[in-house]
Amino acid sequence: MSKKRKRVSRRRLAGQRVLSYVPSFHLDTGELKPVTAARHYIADQGLKPPALINVRRNEHTTDRFFLAEKGVFSAHYAAENHFLFPSLKTIVESIGEETIYAGLENISDDWDEMEDYDYAFV
Repeated sequence: MSKKRKRVSRRRLAGQRVLSYVPSFHLDTGELKPVTAARHYIADQGLKPPALINVRRNEHTTDRFFLAEKGVFSAHYAAENHFLFPSLKTIVESIGEETIYAGLENISDDWDEMEDYDYAFV
């Protein structure tokens, strides 16, 4: 039986490229749940958005969170919907769309759907 090919999303790939320019922080959960540990770390360190927080749950699992203007989101959600976050829009504008989105033109996907959105205040 052949292996099912995973769907490639231009929108997610573009979001991952944008998130690669965001500062990231790493921590262990300890006794807390991952999102609680991330929130405590944000409060203790006084982090300002945008930021990625990588929370190591155990030796096999790491949860990723994105600190935005209006709260903490899953990094996967932020990558899929990077066009909704004003702080990520600023990063795209400062680096340039041509640089970040280079090479993504040849992947057929729901990219045109993204073009319909304006950046929203999330």
